[in-house]
Amino acid sequence: MSVSPTPATMTPRERLWAALNGQQPDRVPIWMLYPREQYGSYVDVHRLPSYAPVMPTLWNKTDWLDRRNLHAGSFYTAAARVETQVEQHKDYTSTRRILHTPLGDLTAEHWQDTHNAAGAQVEHYCKEIEDLDKVLAIPYEPVEPDLTAFHEAGQRLGDAGLMMVSLGMPIGVAYGLTHPQTFAEWTLTEREALVRFTQVMFEREYAFLRKALEQGAGPVFFTVGTEFVAPPMCSPAAFDALITPFDAPIFELIHRYGGRVIVHHHGRIAAILERIADIGADGIQPIEEPPVGDCTMAEAKRRIGDRVCLVGSVQYDDFERLTPDEMEALVRRQIQDAAPGGGMILAPTAGPYAAHLTPRHQENLLRFVEAGLKWGRYPLRG
Repeated sequence: MSVSPTPATMTPRERLWAALNGQQPDRVPIWMLYPREQYGSYVDVHRLPSYAPVMPTLWNKTDWLDRRNLHAGSFYTAAARVETQVEQHKDYTSTRRILHTPLGDLTAEHWQDTHNAAGAQVEHYCKEIEDLDKVLAIPYEPVEPDLTAFHEAGQRLGDAGLMMVSLGMPIGVAYGLTHPQTFAEWTLTEREALVRFTQVMFEREYAFLRKALEQGAGPVFFTVGTEFVAPPMCSPAAFDALITPFDAPIFELIHRYGGRVIVHHHGRIAAILERIADIGADGIQPIEEPPVGDCTMAEAKRRIGDRVCLVGSVQYDDFERLTPDEMEALVRRQIQDAAPGGGMILAPTAGPYAAHLTPRHQENLLRFVEAGLKWGRYPLRG
C-alpha cells in the first residue's frame, strides 16, 4: 500500500478513490451499503419511519458508492421472451415466469416478502443440464446500453461519492438458472457444459460492457460471481475453470478504461483469497470473519493487503446483537487490523433489508459511524 502525503480533508469521492487505489486517504472511508436513492435490492431507507433517526448522519457523514444496474436484458439478448404471472398473498408476492425458447418452455417462481427485502427462489428454470441448451437456443440480439439515468444520478451525487455499476459475472447466469445444490453438483459432473455455457455469456457480456465503458460507465464496478464457485460447495479447481478465464479479461477491460473493481464475496474465502487478487480485484467486500466466514481482516491484510482494498466487515446481525460499546470495540479492532497504510473501507457485510430497525440497531448504526470517524483518521490512533 502507498503511504504518501494527503490533504487534511478529502471529499468522499477523493477518499474512496484513494482507498481503492491502495493509497492512504485522510481517514478510512465509511460505506454503509445504503442506497443513495431507492434501489431494488434494499428497502426504501428514505421513506421508512424507523430509518429517519439515522439517515441524516448516514447522509452527511459517510462515503457513498451509488450502486446502479445497467439493463443488459436476460442472457444479454433482447430476444428473450418471458411471460409473467403475479399473485398476491398475505405476507408475500409470488411471481411465476415462463421463459419461451425454441426448444421448449422453462418455468421459474420467486416469492418476495411483502415487508422486507428478503425473497426466495422456489423454482428455477433449469432442472437438468440440457436446459442450458434451451437458453442458448434463444436468438442473440445484442442489447445497447443506455446510461442516461446513470449519468443523471452521477450529476446528483457529485463529490459525495463514486458511481458504481452492479455487474453480475458470466458464471452468475448459470448459477441463477438452477438450484445452488444442483449448480455445485454440476461443477463436478457437468463442468464442460458449464464452461461452454459461460463462454457464451462471457462473450455477450464483454461486448455489452465495452460499449457501456465507451459511454462512461463506472468508475467503480461491483461484481458478483466468485462467491458462487467457492468452498465449501465448490473446489478451487472449479474456480480456476469457471471464474478465472472469464472474470480476469472483464476486470482487465474495466482497468483499461480507468475503472476499479470491488468483488462481492460472502462466506468462506481463505482458500481462494489470492486467486481473487490474481484476477485483478481492486477491492473485496466483505471479508467475513469467523464464525460466518473463515478469514480475519488481519489475515487478509497480511496476505493480499498490499494489492487489494479490504472492504468490511461488521456482520449485519451484529448491529442487533452487540452493545454500542462492543460495536465501537469491533470497529476499532478491524481498523487497526486492516487500515494501516491505507487500502481499507469500513463497511457492514450487507445492505439494509429489514423494513423496521429496532432501537438497538439504530444506536449501533450511529456508533458504527462515530467509531469509524474517531478511530479511522490518519495517522491511526493506537
